[in-house]
Parts: sequence; C-alpha cells; structure tokens
Amino acid sequence: MTNRERSAAAPLSPARRERYVRPGTSSIERSSSLSSVLARRRAADVAVRGLLDETDDTPEAMPHRVTGEIGFILHAWDWSETSLLLDVLTPHYGRVFVVAKGARRHYSQFRGLLTAFCPLKFTWSGKKEAKVLSRVEWQGSMMPLSSDAMLSAFYVNELVLKLTEREDRHPGLFTLYVETLHQLALGEADRVQPALRKFERGILDAAGWSPALTGNETADFFVVREGTITGLNPQEAPSDGETLYARAVVDSVVNNEMRAPYLREAREILRALLDYHLEGREIHTRRILNELRDLRKMPEVQKSAVVG
Repeated sequence: MTNRERSAAAPLSPARRERYVRPGTSSIERSSSLSSVLARRRAADVAVRGLLDETDDTPEAMPHRVTGEIGFILHAWDWSETSLLLDVLTPHYGRVFVVAKGARRHYSQFRGLLTAFCPLKFTWSGKKEAKVLSRVEWQGSMMPLSSDAMLSAFYVNELVLKLTEREDRHPGLFTLYVETLHQLALGEADRVQPALRKFERGILDAAGWSPALTGNETADFFVVREGTITGLNPQEAPSDGETLYARAVVDSVVNNEMRAPYLREAREILRALLDYHLEGREIHTRRILNELRDLRKMPEVQKSAVVG
C-alpha cells in the first residue's frame, strides 16, 4: 500500500475532520450530503423570498458599482477565447448586460458558478451598457427542474430577453420569475400550464402591454385584433383567420385567473398578443416544445423512424 493509500484509508483525526465539516452542524448532518443539499436549497429559497419582502430603496440611476445584487442568468454566450457575455435578470435594475472576463479559463473564480436557474449574487462595475463582473456568490440551489420543466423555464427566459429592454425596471417581474420557476420545479402537471399562462400575462403587463378590451366591451364574443382583445357587436362576424372567444375565456385572461377549463383558449389569446408585440421574432423554445409534443403523440413506429 502506498503512503497516499494509507492516508486515504486512515480515519480522520479531529483536526482533519474539522476542516471538512462546517461548524454548528450535527453528526447526522455532517455525514449526510443529502442534508447539506436540502439545506442549501432552503437557504436559496429563504434568500430570494427575503429579498422579495424587502422595501425597495434602490436609487433611480444605477450606480457605477453594484455590490451583491441577487439575480438569475437568462442567457450566456462565448466572447473571445476566454470570456462570457451574460444577460442577468435582477430585482432592482431589470435585465443587465455583464461581461465575465476570463470566465472560461480553468482557474477562473467564476468557473462552475455561472449557471442558469440558480440564484447568484453579482458584483459589477461600469458606466456603459456592458458592465464588468468582478464577483459572483453562489446562494444555493433552488428546487431542481426536470427535463420538461427546464424547457419551459428556457421559454420563460426567452420571453424576458425578447420583450424587455436592458436596464428597464419592471416592478414585479423578478418576483413573478422566481414564483414561476418554483411552480415549474414542483413537477406537477396541473401547475405548469397555469404558471406559464400567468407568466405570459405578467411579461405583457411588465412591458406595458396589459391585455386591453376594445370595441364592444360588453360583448359576448371577442377576437384578438392588432394586439388587443376586441369585442364584436351583435351580428358582427370575425374576419378571416380570426378565432372567436367566449366572454368567460376573455374574463379569465383579463382578470389573470387562468381557470383550468379555459387554459387552452387562454394560451391562444396570450400567444396572439405576444406574437403581435414580438413583431415577427421567433420564440425558439416554443418551436422546440411543440416539436417534442408532436413527437410524443406519434405511434412508436413513426417515432423510431424520425429519431433514428
């Protein structure tokens, strides 16, 4: 047996054991990686929830240096051979564009930290649109997302990226984002669609495009027309390509109730409103989700032919 193998096999001395154990934990917690993971998740939830309860005393103009701003990475892409560019959603400054210099180097202080759907604390500086990242602090993992839920979460990220402007403050959007991630992580099928519909409605509200009723507001039937929900007069027929929606469906969307019987129609209304404001820009994750949904509906023989 080599010296290294003897060292590994030998029991830890109290001094060595202390180096691997955080103070104040029980012996059960010390021996359980699961307990520590759950503790970190709870810590992340507490940190985010605590922030959402705080009174917002943020200055009107973003200071040249921001320290310890909690946020979530919406998108990251390579820049030069060693760095990353990040779009980060924050509660106080909206969507912020950050340069993580050297983040791709194997010895970078940022390596392994810049992960989507995990709350992080960011410190950056700069007067221009591109801020320079100087520090990142991991806040623990929130509840993990399944593969299906993760695709929905990427859809949420893409909506934020395409429907908000950088450094525009959107009150309530960060809270809505965190709550949506939480609902998706629960993994309960009956929660996913209401959560996504409420986020779609919320991003429209945050961008200043709250669903508005036009035309005959007391109508029994409505269509989506030019980015609004338009009530039709009696005997008035919808134009070619327009879909009629009953009053109860429209009320569910306008009142942000997203009741189960009307979720499919609510999805159609909200998608039509979003598409109008997207002005022809494609939501890539929506296409991927639709393709996966169609693939799952295929008979096994056809499915194997497509996949193979």
